Amino acid sequence: MCHQVTFRLACEHVSTHITYCPSGLARGRRTCPSTTKQSIPYPPPSGYTLPKCPLPDCPFEAKNQAWDCCWCGKTWNVGGRCSCVMIGEGGTYRCEHICCKSCMPSREYSS
Repeated sequence: MCHQVTFRLACEHVSTHITYCPSGLARGRRTCPSTTKQSIPYPPPSGYTLPKCPLPDCPFEAKNQAWDCCWCGKTWNVGGRCSCVMIGEGGTYRCEHICCKSCMPSREYSS
């Protein structure tokens, strides 16, 4: 049987790896009907190594995994989604913008 592993990456993209069984290979590298699927969250459990992002122009990777949000202005986001928590109108709201080409790389911290 074929086996499909989908990794959720720090950048919020996913990377899927498929191991084909002989039947899947004979079908032209198409998964067989009894394919097993596994989803690995971010951060992954011990024993798993995350692959690189499959997108050649991933904005998060292009900014060396530290970026300033173009929506709310929060600096030093180190995950693919903005971690800013805003307070307004009696509640808290998360920005949760995903790093894009308009976001800027974070500058080095200097003391």
